[in-house]
Amino acid sequence: MSRFPDHFRAFRPSWQSPTETVRPQGPEADVSDEIAQARAQRLLSGAQAALRHALAFRDMDALHRIALQRSHFNPNQPRVPAGNPDGGQWTSEGGGVGTRLAAADKPHFGPGTLFFMLIAEPVRRLIEAYRSENGLWDLFGRKLGTVTWTRFNGKDVFGSNSYSPTYTSVDYAAAVRMRSVLLQKYPEIMNTNSIGRMPNDAVFHAETTVLLRAAGENGGTLAGRTLEVFADRQMCNSCESVLPKVGLELGNPTVIFVDPKGSTRTMRNGSWAD
Repeated sequence: MSRFPDHFRAFRPSWQSPTETVRPQGPEADVSDEIAQARAQRLLSGAQAALRHALAFRDMDALHRIALQRSHFNPNQPRVPAGNPDGGQWTSEGGGVGTRLAAADKPHFGPGTLFFMLIAEPVRRLIEAYRSENGLWDLFGRKLGTVTWTRFNGKDVFGSNSYSPTYTSVDYAAAVRMRSVLLQKYPEIMNTNSIGRMPNDAVFHAETTVLLRAAGENGGTLAGRTLEVFADRQMCNSCESVLPKVGLELGNPTVIFVDPKGSTRTMRNGSWAD
């Protein structure tokens, strides 16, 4: 016999409408999940295709041709004769020392210009597809943590924070090992009094995770590599302090971090180069 009279069981709170939509159960729920997964997969595939096109366009020969075209470069344009103080420089058609294209004047393409325009948008869509596929949004549609991305050995490698559902036990073990090494080698940077506090937490952040995952795909090292890591949030103070030392321990790669606004920071040799 029920502990509650029928009139209590019939009671419905004012905030619960009798026509409230209830998530389907059984086969209907499976169909709904399949539709959502298919939609996320289409988004991911489209972003990957766009990124492949952008990366191909970034080929240095193509950029060189664009630079030459925009600078009005003419390979048949005469040079100042050798022996002249301006010898070897481009001169005007009239033979005088006219407008020259010196090395310092050549157009520069970097993350803030053509490179960023070509790469950033496909990467942003790739990261958003990764978020959608893995449910990395809160109930209000806000981002859960940071997601990072790099292309390594022909593969998309993503990074996430330790509280993300995509963070694995393998990620955690690698981060703990890295923290132990950093505590021993760099006590002037790491917090040796409370190892769970800042800036030590950087080893569990998406920026470190993507490097650890890439290294894991390459025998634990990134030596001799140059990586471009895109993040969909600004870098924190802990990462600014710790990441260069993480890089040293992974073989001292050159890593260019690109934030959502297109600003870049490059680390090598255990410090920030810019």
